[in-house]
Amino acid sequence: MGLSFKKDVLMNWMEEIGKFLRIWTEGHDAFTEPTDPTVFEGAYEKFFEKSRGYFLELSESELTTYSKEELQAQQLHPLALTLLFDGLNANGEEQQNLLRKAKLILNLAMAETASFSFQDYQYLSMIDGKLNNQ
Repeated sequence: MGLSFKKDVLMNWMEEIGKFLRIWTEGHDAFTEPTDPTVFEGAYEKFFEKSRGYFLELSESELTTYSKEELQAQQLHPLALTLLFDGLNANGEEQQNLLRKAKLILNLAMAETASFSFQDYQYLSMIDGKLNNQ
């Protein structure tokens, strides 16, 4: 029992050192989310093998079907975050479309994996705030 505790403490320490080194070498913006739209296009292509336009054109029911049939449960959360941060960098109707889809997939990911984090609830609150302000 003590060995696993020490292992966990050591892993947490190593992660914190890694964060410190990343900030030190890349500057204070090392953990900011990307704002370049081409980053998102590449993410959709690389991780989900679909274009950004594909996700923009899907209805919410089609997106749910796609997520359940073609993606593994571990891919739901990354898709939700990709849609979220892409939506935060978009404007107008495109932003609302992406944020609604991010909320849908984030809720689906939490239901499918039975994994809940405070950060996910923070994301949902942020999405609701953006959708209600427009």
